[in-house]
Order: sequence, then structure tokens, then C-alpha cells
Amino acid sequence: MPACLPDNLFYACLTHVPLQVEYPAYVTPIYMGEAQGEGKLNLRDLAPEWEQYHPVLGATAGAFAMKNYLLTLPQEIKHVGICQYRKFLSTDRIGVPASNYTVMDVISAPQILQFDIAQLMLPQKSDYLIGRPGGFTVNGENFGYLYQYKDVHHVEDFLRFTAVAVELGVLGKREVCPLFDEKIFFPGGIELGVLPADFWIRHITAIESVIRACVEMHPVRRPDGQARVWAFCAERLGSYFLLRQLRAQAAAGMDWLSPHTGQLNLLVEPGEQGYIPGV
Repeated sequence: MPACLPDNLFYACLTHVPLQVEYPAYVTPIYMGEAQGEGKLNLRDLAPEWEQYHPVLGATAGAFAMKNYLLTLPQEIKHVGICQYRKFLSTDRIGVPASNYTVMDVISAPQILQFDIAQLMLPQKSDYLIGRPGGFTVNGENFGYLYQYKDVHHVEDFLRFTAVAVELGVLGKREVCPLFDEKIFFPGGIELGVLPADFWIRHITAIESVIRACVEMHPVRRPDGQARVWAFCAERLGSYFLLRQLRAQAAAGMDWLSPHTGQLNLLVEPGEQGYIPGV
């Protein structure tokens, strides 16, 4: 067990497939889809209301299951960690830059064996371990979440999601324009990395309430790469919540970002160089 393991950490791996890499012993898999089985922590047991929505939520359904599981534990959890079957955060760069995703590195399972990822997946001098943020740039000009969303997804989904968030009080009406215009984006939102448990539970619960209303009001199903309708929206709201938290915590003039950031890694087959969504 790493000497720097944070006190009362629960670290989960959210997966719908058998794991292809041996994550550290402190990582507990939470299974979804066909990977569920006897003796495992399963979505169908921890968050049964969300199992039918796994196709439109992806790993976000697993985050809701993880939250429910945390609330049953007898001990106080102070930090949560989340990785996925092919995505994880490290404090240092251990892979090579993905050919088509500027803030993500790629690494194969054999290459991971060269590193002590049990140490690398934990924060060193912060309560956070998050990936380097990216942005949305077209012809040298930076654009916000809404502009980018309408180019790569169905913009009506994000608009509906945001409207529900305001109606439920999860997002203040004066925060709508800052959300839409925000130009700094954390891939994965609050569903990757290590975060303080109180912050994470509060905000993943808020996101869950929004998605619950969305699936009831807007039973949207989209094919292939667009299937994870509400997960795409949750990723952006989670990113916004994380930015808001880090900025608020920092003293005036202080660096609010770099002490917390590591590197987002994607597990790929040997020889692969890019990110293929949904695989």
C-alpha cells in the first residue's frame, strides 16, 4: 500500500467490461452492464433505478452507484477517487500524447507495468488530483461550452439539461451564461481523479437530481457515439462545478490550478496513438 495513501480514501474503477489492466489494490471495481456478476459491486444492486438508463449515462450511472455505496459505509470517507476501465489520472506523464486529444496521453497495458501507478494515481500535495484542462479552439479563437456542444453533440440536450438544473436550483440563473461561456474544460468533469468526498458527494447528488428529471421529461435515445446523452451534459456541469470550487478556494492572486493537476491517461492497444470515443 502506498505510504502517501490519503486518509479514508475510497477509490473506484467504473467499468462495463472486464478490466484489462491491474489497477492498485486500493481501487475497487464497480461493474455495469454485462460485466456485472455475483460477488461484485454492481450497478443493479447499488443503484437499481439507473440500470435501465446505463445506455444514456455510461460511467455516470456507475458514479451514482458509487455515491450510494459510500453512504452505506460505517467509516467517514474524506477523499474519493475515480478511474474508468480505460481512463485514469496520474501525477506525472507516463504515456505519450494522443494524436487527436490534446490533454490526454495514451499508454498500453504492457507499458503501465514499467511504472508504480499505485503511487502515481494519488495526489501528492493537494486534496485533488485532476487532469490538465483543455479548451475549445477554432481558428485560434477560444469558445465556450455551449458553442462546442452544438458542434459535437445535440445542443437541445444541453439546453434542456441546463433548464432543469436552474429549475431545481442546482444552477443559479446568473450562472447560466458563465456556464455556457466557460472556456476551461476538465474532461470527465467530477467523474475522474481524486476529490474531497464532501465536495464530490454534494455535487454528484446535484447532478443526479438533474438527470433524474431529464430522463423523466425527455426520454431521448440517440445512436452510437451520441448515445450517452446526459453523461455529456453532466461532464460539462461537473467541470463547471470543479472550476468554481477551485477558484473560490484560492486566495487572490494565487495559482488555483497547477497544484492540483496531473495527467489524464487512456489505456490503448499497443501501437494505437489516438482516442476512439465509445470503444
